[in-house]
Amino acid sequence: MDAAIEQAEQVGEFVHLFNSQEYFEAHEVLEDLWVIEVEPFKSYYKGLIQVAVALCHWHRGNVSGALKLWNSGTAYVAPFPAVVDGLRSGDLIDGLAPCFERLKMDQRSEFPAKDSLPKLVLEP
Repeated sequence: MDAAIEQAEQVGEFVHLFNSQEYFEAHEVLEDLWVIEVEPFKSYYKGLIQVAVALCHWHRGNVSGALKLWNSGTAYVAPFPAVVDGLRSGDLIDGLAPCFERLKMDQRSEFPAKDSLPKLVLEP
């Protein structure tokens, strides 16, 4: 299979799993790409992986882990444009930022309701 097609399928699977709140599984899919990727995209994928794991930690009640990975993940994604190869990660980060700000202010904040979380969009 062509490497670009395989990469697109993995990114699509990541988006699907992420939006289904299957954050651990989503990170696993993207980690397969991260391992073989080269810079600068290696850092971009690392950031998205860490954002997914931050949500996984929060969902499981590990607030300190969630905040640590949110901070490092967003730092990796920040240098990139809002849309990278059709992946609208900038909108996702902007949409999640208020949730994590609330968590920083009140570490007892409950994980947001599924319908209230922004979706990760992959443009055709």
